[in-house]
Amino acid sequence: MRARFSGFTFDGEARELRRGDEARPLSPRALQLLTLLLAARPRPLAQARLRDALWPQTHVGYSSLAQLVAELRKALGDAPGEARFVRTVPRFGYAFVAPVDELEGPPADWFVGSFVTDQSEYLVPEGESLVGRDARCGVRLPSSRVSRVHARLRTEAGGLWVEDAGSKNGTWVNGQRREGCVLLGDGDEVAFGSFRAVFRYLGGEGSTRTGRPAPARP
Repeated sequence: MRARFSGFTFDGEARELRRGDEARPLSPRALQLLTLLLAARPRPLAQARLRDALWPQTHVGYSSLAQLVAELRKALGDAPGEARFVRTVPRFGYAFVAPVDELEGPPADWFVGSFVTDQSEYLVPEGESLVGRDARCGVRLPSSRVSRVHARLRTEAGGLWVEDAGSKNGTWVNGQRREGCVLLGDGDEVAFGSFRAVFRYLGGEGSTRTGRPAPARP
């Protein structure tokens, strides 16, 4: 889901909230809370339903959800007394109340490239992100041979660096297992465990999308 409201832009796939060009950091659960509230708007969601969605099969107290709402409000510059974005529904739950415009498709300048397989393409967001099976990963790969958090990605000076995050089956670049940070070149084969893909910079030769030119290979 991508949405724009009151100067903010939210991208659920990239797991990012921005105000203009400024990123507003949120924890993974706060991002999930924002996603739930936006999807249900303007209907309020019950506290019990939100706790079940955010902490499945885990018992948490009322204060845990209240703290998460406070984190989201702080990122939005909201306050309980103003409720420009997140309204408290007494004795029930919370609702997202600001006008929202849903956006079509991801903006190309939010992504540096993608991991391409024969079946799919996995976009890589700008900045720092994780690769793996876990919900907090910006690049989620559907393979049981991929660790929950398998590798770290970082964009710098227009290039993408990959570093293994202590995974069981390792991170490989062009057939070599790599432990430290590696700058990826357009067309490099990257394997997260046994999950293999070709990395393409947006705008690089063979890319299926348009975007900025690929940096020079190291």
